[in-house]
Amino acid sequence: MAVATLSVIGSALYGTPAVGAATAGDPVAAIQRQLVKGYGVRITEYDTFNSGRISGWERFKPTKGVVGFGDGKVAATDLWDFQLGVAGVRDICIGKRIWDYDPADKLPNGKKWVTFKYPCVLRLQTGHLRLDEPKVLAAVLETTKTTKASDTYDGTPTTLHEGSISFRQLWNVRPELRDGSVKNEHADWEIDWRLWIGKDGLVRRAWSKWREPEGDKLKGLSDGQGWFGYVKDVRYSDWGMRLTIKPPPAAQTIAFDKLKH
Repeated sequence: MAVATLSVIGSALYGTPAVGAATAGDPVAAIQRQLVKGYGVRITEYDTFNSGRISGWERFKPTKGVVGFGDGKVAATDLWDFQLGVAGVRDICIGKRIWDYDPADKLPNGKKWVTFKYPCVLRLQTGHLRLDEPKVLAAVLETTKTTKASDTYDGTPTTLHEGSISFRQLWNVRPELRDGSVKNEHADWEIDWRLWIGKDGLVRRAWSKWREPEGDKLKGLSDGQGWFGYVKDVRYSDWGMRLTIKPPPAAQTIAFDKLKH
C-alpha cells in the first residue's frame, strides 16, 4: 500500500529513514537498536489458516501499515486489515485504546473514527515468534538448521535462516504461552520458521508455520483433523523511518458506547 493511502486520514507522520543501520551481525542487537522513540518500521502481513480437512488452507487478504517504537519496545501501531469490512478496516492502537476506521460505517455527521478500550497487541512478531523480545529471538536463532544466500527484500540482499522450535522450547522464553491451546501433551509440536536477514542484521521477512490442537472447547470443528494450522508471513521495510503515530482528531472521533446500537 502506498504511503499516501496510509496517511490520507492524517494521524501518522512518515518520513525518511533516520536511525543508523546496525553493523553486520547479531539480529537481536540490530533490532533492539531500532526501538527508539520517533521511529518505526513498515510491515505487510499475510495470514493463511487451515480450519480442517474439508476447507483446507485459506490465504487471507493482507494487513499493511506501520509500527512505531519507543523506550525499547513497540509503542503503537497503525494498520489496515483488508480482510475486514468491504474495503478494509484501519486501526490505530496506542496503549490500551484503539481507534477504528471503517469506510463503510455510517457514523454521525463529521465522525470517521470509533474509539474504545482494547488490549493492543504491541509487538513485532510472526505468529508466536517475537522479534522485539531478545530472549525469544535468540532462542529461535539457536534452533537454526540451515543458512543460505537468498532474495533481495527492501532493496537489501538477505541470508535465509531456517529452523524449527518446539512449543516446549518456546515456553522457556515466553512462559505466558503455556496458558494457550497447546498443553503438555503437545509441547513437542514444532513451529517451522524462516528469517530473511540483511547484512545489517535486520529482518526483512519473517515466516512461521505451525499446528495447534483443536482442544476441548473447539472439539470437532476441524472436521476430524484434530488440529488447526497457521502460516504467518511478515515483510519488514523502511527500518528506522521517522514515525509518530497519534490518535485521530478528537472532532472526528466518537466513543463506541455513545453509538446507537
